[in-house]
Amino acid sequence: MNAFIKNSLIIPFCLISLLTFSQSDTSLSLSLQQAIDVGLGQRFDIKNQELAIQISESNRLQTLSKNLPQINASIDFRYNAILATNLLPPGAINNSTDYTPVKFGTPYNTLTSVTATQNIFNASVAGDKLTNNAQKEYDIISLEKYKIDAKTAITQGYYQVLLNEEQIKLTSDNVKTAETILKQGESEYKNGTLLQTDLLRYKLDVANAQNQLITAKQNHENSLLILKTALVIPFSSNLYLTDSLVNLISNENQEVKTETNPEQRYEYKMESSLLRLNEIQTKKVNRSYLPSVYLYGNASLQNQNKELTLFNTNTWYPFVYVGIHADIPIFDGFQKSRTSTGYKLKTLQNKNNLAKLNYEIQSETINTRNQLSSSFNQYQQAKENYNLAQSIMKLDQDRYKQGTLTASALKNTEYSLQSAQNNYLTSIYNVLVAQLNYKKALGQL
Repeated sequence: MNAFIKNSLIIPFCLISLLTFSQSDTSLSLSLQQAIDVGLGQRFDIKNQELAIQISESNRLQTLSKNLPQINASIDFRYNAILATNLLPPGAINNSTDYTPVKFGTPYNTLTSVTATQNIFNASVAGDKLTNNAQKEYDIISLEKYKIDAKTAITQGYYQVLLNEEQIKLTSDNVKTAETILKQGESEYKNGTLLQTDLLRYKLDVANAQNQLITAKQNHENSLLILKTALVIPFSSNLYLTDSLVNLISNENQEVKTETNPEQRYEYKMESSLLRLNEIQTKKVNRSYLPSVYLYGNASLQNQNKELTLFNTNTWYPFVYVGIHADIPIFDGFQKSRTSTGYKLKTLQNKNNLAKLNYEIQSETINTRNQLSSSFNQYQQAKENYNLAQSIMKLDQDRYKQGTLTASALKNTEYSLQSAQNNYLTSIYNVLVAQLNYKKALGQL
């Protein structure tokens, strides 16, 4: 898993290092897929979740270590300034009739020992192993959630920037057209063939078109800021998008799919993982009724002398012992039983949530599929209307130049073209968002 995480970050990190954070070049050209790769490598929530997976793996290994032999060494040096007094019972020495005080031991006492224990059966450790595995699984699924959320935010931000770029282009063309008509109108006004009110209306059209261009540029700057935030790149970077709105429309996604698989959705996976985690916790509690058994052993050397003679081998006395120890739970005030009941109730909640998710995911899939179909049909119709409006505009411009069409009529044609342009761009954006939502509903994002 660690190797997978590292390899998955190499490409985006290299891309960021070479293109984004270069001191000599702050320009970054990205396709949609490249933007997603950069964002996945940069987002702090994804990095933290990857660390959470590593923490889960560390906890799992820590639990496995409990079943390995545990070996400890100790050294104890003691100086008995006054030896402890012990009482021997009457008759123990010279047929005494009273307790006899005696002192055992030596002033200097050094003890070195090595103690080892080995689990034979420990229900708690076995339960912890299962819990650690389930927790790691949940963290991995959570990483999938963070990545899907990031992909969604980056993709929508990418679409919005492209839409605003197209709006700037169209609005700029509208400004030029309005200025051309105004210039022609001024000529007609001088010749006395145009009313002053019509000329003022042309000037107002130019001002409105210029204001629309300013708004489009502001919207573009705002969408760039949102996209840079989603990518977690410096706000001073010059970001250029290499894909176009039309090219991002995928015709294969318009095919109707009737089958849904809720198990592909991260929400369903996460709830299933929580269900398994609560089931494991229930088993862990039930296993805690079983005894824990372990082997233990000790090897010691003890030095006892009235003088400090640590290097005198004649004053060192060894002793060794081994044993087996069992802890048997008898009564805990019903704590285990009540804890187990709590986890069982949580599993019932998880099952209800899974049934709810199954129903909601099917509903969402049907809804997003219908929205995609509807959006695609509207896109095709808007495209045809836009092409038709362009053809009409070209014909009317020729008629206007020939003097067979008034400026007012040409202006109406221009309004129709602008409306068709806006509808066409909006329909493209709606199709792309519908494709994104449909993929997400199918669990294929």
